[in-house]
Amino acid sequence: MLARIEKLAGDSVVGINGPMDYTYMRALRLVLRIISGWPGKALGEKTLRIEGWGHAYYNTILSLIYLVLGIAYLKKNRHKYEFLELGQLYIVLLMNALCQSRAFTLCLSQKYRVVAKNFIQNIHLFHFKEKSEFAMGIHVFVHKLSFFSTVYLTSMLIIAACMFNLIPMHANYSSGKFSDLQNRTYEQAINCLYPWNYETSLAGYIVANLSGWYGTFLCGSSVSMFDLFLCLMIYNLWGHFNILIHNLEHFPRPAAEVVDIAGEARSGMRIGSEMYSQTELNQVAILLKESIQYHKLIVDFTNDMSDAFGMALFVYYTFHQITGCLLLLECSTMTVAALTRYVPLTLIMFGELILLSIIFETIGTMSEKLKDAVYKVPWEYMDTKNRRTALIFLIKVQEPIHVKAGGLVDVGVTTMASILKTSFSYFAFLRTFDS
Repeated sequence: MLARIEKLAGDSVVGINGPMDYTYMRALRLVLRIISGWPGKALGEKTLRIEGWGHAYYNTILSLIYLVLGIAYLKKNRHKYEFLELGQLYIVLLMNALCQSRAFTLCLSQKYRVVAKNFIQNIHLFHFKEKSEFAMGIHVFVHKLSFFSTVYLTSMLIIAACMFNLIPMHANYSSGKFSDLQNRTYEQAINCLYPWNYETSLAGYIVANLSGWYGTFLCGSSVSMFDLFLCLMIYNLWGHFNILIHNLEHFPRPAAEVVDIAGEARSGMRIGSEMYSQTELNQVAILLKESIQYHKLIVDFTNDMSDAFGMALFVYYTFHQITGCLLLLECSTMTVAALTRYVPLTLIMFGELILLSIIFETIGTMSEKLKDAVYKVPWEYMDTKNRRTALIFLIKVQEPIHVKAGGLVDVGVTTMASILKTSFSYFAFLRTFDS
């Protein structure tokens, strides 16, 4: 299976003229174009018909319509539902709100488009693969990882959307509501207060059902595909860190070495090196400058990414804080319909939270490794000027590199663990209301 997926990923070098030639990037562009989240204009790409005037507001307006209709339905019909049934309505509304936040903070954000353009044109490892054999190896690995992630998140999106919509349809079918057209009220996956008879009219139900399917994929794409884009950026940052650390760990030592030849037991053992020659010092200065510039490139892009995605990530964490306990509450009913409908959604939502947090945590981990790599550079054999440069570099790498959610909390495993712990606590608390 893995070999087949790896084959589908395609070659990472042959026939590739840019990042957009990769299958996973084309798939990402296809979906983000539909929801007005692709920076095609900034990249100078030929725009499609659907990307005409006003398309940037498409996802925003449509998400807002779903949200308003959902709130109106809840306000009108809240008294008809029991405690656990209300959980479903709140989950759908919260997902609509998350979709709306992505539209405002990303689709309409110029910062996001600038960061996306910079990633594709400058940061993607495609532009660095020729630097060294090690860089090529990292590029190939990240290419495969990116494709696997695209397949995984896309598959999870399709599975969750289908299960979420098919269960109510099956419930309507099994209860005979499609054959008995007299006394029936159709169950919907997404409950909105549409301006037509969608509860008892078959034609109205079909239109509402199609709207629900489209809204589900719209919302799911707004979450999963932007998460995928973030993952791709982090994968490439991880690759850049590895390349920089490798370069520092293999920093050239002085050619002239001091060898201990006294005694048979230590014959030929290197005990030190002489100072760099003037020619070597010039090369050392160039290598240090390149390493500092490379580090600056990584830090600047991380800061830009944190600035562009920070608010979206803050809302995302808040969303998980609330919906996590609601999803667990719905699953706790242990009915076939609830388990079939909410278990896949729960696993996917928690899975994306865990995946994204672990991936972001690697950035902080790599920045810690970078400190040791800089310190192990053979600065003791340099002249004063290069030692000063190495010291400045060492000072710069002391500050950990993290992406912050809303500029407040670090995106990583610690925050994720706190959210999961709180979600389970709220779940246990809400269970007392149903017992």
